[in-house]
Amino acid sequence: MRKHIILYCFIFISFGLNAQDFLGKAEYFSKRVLSKKIEKVQIDDKNETNPEFEKAFQDAMKKATEKKYLLTFNKVECLYEEQQALGKPEKPSSGMVISVSISGGGKKYLNLKDKKSRVQDEIFDKEFLIVEPLEKLDWKLVNETKKIGDYNCFKAELIVPVSENQRKDYEEFLKKEEIKPALFKMEEPKDMTITAWYTPEIAVSFGPNNYWGLPGLILEINEENTIILCSKVILTNKEKSKIKVPNTGEKVTQKKFDEIEKKKTDSRKDEDGVIIFQH
Repeated sequence: MRKHIILYCFIFISFGLNAQDFLGKAEYFSKRVLSKKIEKVQIDDKNETNPEFEKAFQDAMKKATEKKYLLTFNKVECLYEEQQALGKPEKPSSGMVISVSISGGGKKYLNLKDKKSRVQDEIFDKEFLIVEPLEKLDWKLVNETKKIGDYNCFKAELIVPVSENQRKDYEEFLKKEEIKPALFKMEEPKDMTITAWYTPEIAVSFGPNNYWGLPGLILEINEENTIILCSKVILTNKEKSKIKVPNTGEKVTQKKFDEIEKKKTDSRKDEDGVIIFQH
């Protein structure tokens, strides 16, 4: 079923990229598929669940993960940013309200000429600018093709190994779990396989969520439980190819940002590992 949805939601405008000055815009939407392991939320050590809590949690996860993004690009640089949707506040179907926040929603900029990445993100309303050297991703090209819209796409895979921070977080979780069962369970981290579908017919090395380095625009990304799909691409030489570079926020490295985020998050957790917000 999803194959047909992808096929019909694409609207493309063909354009030759031989011109030096051009501007491309690709619209994406992301969706997270909850695994069976986290669909049930345990509320005590008797392995019981609360249906009202489960529904509120799933609604919050759906709202937090189903988002729209815009990738603006030319030959040497790109900017990936979330598109904010305006809407009326939703009334909960029950008396329970759960808010889920997922980091990584800030502006993400890549520059192939300067070999730099710049990510504008925030931690509890404080802005940071993460500046890092651009590291080449070790893609493996796979002999597999499929059509996405009017474009012939090729498959590529990337293995992302478990980080040291992920291992430490899991070890800390296990120690706390021995003392008291946690409300939200943490799965043991494993190496993640990223699958990308790219089209050489749009000859730029960019894609959503800072994925880059393939011989064509990436139209689809699968990150295990998360799918990022392109719904529209427009290419034109009638607009200036200048892309606005993120430059606000405290300048830090990715390592420093992760340390600050962990410290701030841990300071707001209660004994069950739930983050408490005060208004």
